[in-house]
Amino acid sequence: MTSLRKKEDGVRTLKLEPVSIEYGINFKTVLFPLTLYQLADTLEEKGYEMSPDLPYPRPPGRMIGIGDLARKGKTIIRADASGQSLRVFDVSVKSALENFEEIVASLIENHNIDINSFARFYSFTATYTSPTKKQPYETIAKASRCSLFDEIEEVIDEKIWPFEIRFGGADLEVNSENWFDITVRPDFERNDSYVLNVIFRSSDKTKTQRFVDSFEEKMGKVISLVDR
Repeated sequence: MTSLRKKEDGVRTLKLEPVSIEYGINFKTVLFPLTLYQLADTLEEKGYEMSPDLPYPRPPGRMIGIGDLARKGKTIIRADASGQSLRVFDVSVKSALENFEEIVASLIENHNIDINSFARFYSFTATYTSPTKKQPYETIAKASRCSLFDEIEEVIDEKIWPFEIRFGGADLEVNSENWFDITVRPDFERNDSYVLNVIFRSSDKTKTQRFVDSFEEKMGKVISLVDR
């Protein structure tokens, strides 16, 4: 959980509360570059409980299919052999990054496989909530209202409000390795908090980690701008 410091100008302190965190890698290889045996050996060594649906003894051939491989506490490891991805699902950014890097290091040490060398891109997806005493639907509408909505109102003969704020990376292609988009919307059920959805992917691991390291602080500031 991250909170913004209260500013001298009286801006209220808002909190970001993580709902779900996903961090991982997509491979550029045609075939999934890890066997079930290699992954199971690595995860079991690190204290993960393997899914009971997995075959035992572990087959030595290439992996197929998609599903959860293992769990440790609230951390889940998921693989998609067709989609060429390996993901860590966690409850905090710090834990997700640490668990991912632990798996990478263990694969290098025990199987001489550096999955970073197979990387097509790194992916980060997160959902957060931010409680507020204001009405998020109204504050979002005021923050994002523009003249276009006046024209649309004339066409449909109804008063309207923008329902969410969504923006993405300029000059980037949505269907590409390098992309990000961020959505801020009201909590639909109670309208007493903001819901923040973040998608970020990049072929540059350092750039991805830089974004992940600073995004909670930056997104807290974004929410404060909407809520002021």
